[in-house]
Amino acid sequence: MGWVLVVVEGADQGRRAALSAGSFRVIGRQEGVVTGTLAVARSAERQLEDEDHDKMAQHLTRRATPGLYGARGAVADFERDADIDLVDDAVSQTHAIVFCDDAGLSIVDVASKNGTWVNGDRVLESTLVDGDLVRVGETRLSLRNE
Repeated sequence: MGWVLVVVEGADQGRRAALSAGSFRVIGRQEGVVTGTLAVARSAERQLEDEDHDKMAQHLTRRATPGLYGARGAVADFERDADIDLVDDAVSQTHAIVFCDDAGLSIVDVASKNGTWVNGDRVLESTLVDGDLVRVGETRLSLRNE
């Protein structure tokens, strides 16, 4: 069994992105979809700003502090996996980051323009569980443990 984000609504409907323990993936707008900011070349990895790293570090520290078994508390404890590029002009260039470790999954919004939503609630960060519906821009992704 493993974690998968499945696009259930949007231009990328049906697309799947696997999540493996000890990794994180950046969700952002795909090259060529431009609305006011520069698009990232498809072959390039998005450059994360200092503010992005700070949000990631704060999120992971808060998540690991209560002693959640299997939670990794530092960005250095994760390996970056391929970015999840979405064809959606309502998605920010760098929108959100999903973390996967032995404690499960979590998501952190990195100052996106239109916000990150989990099960209809706008979140800055959230723990994710099987069946959760994540919305970034006009794209909806379902989290599945398959």
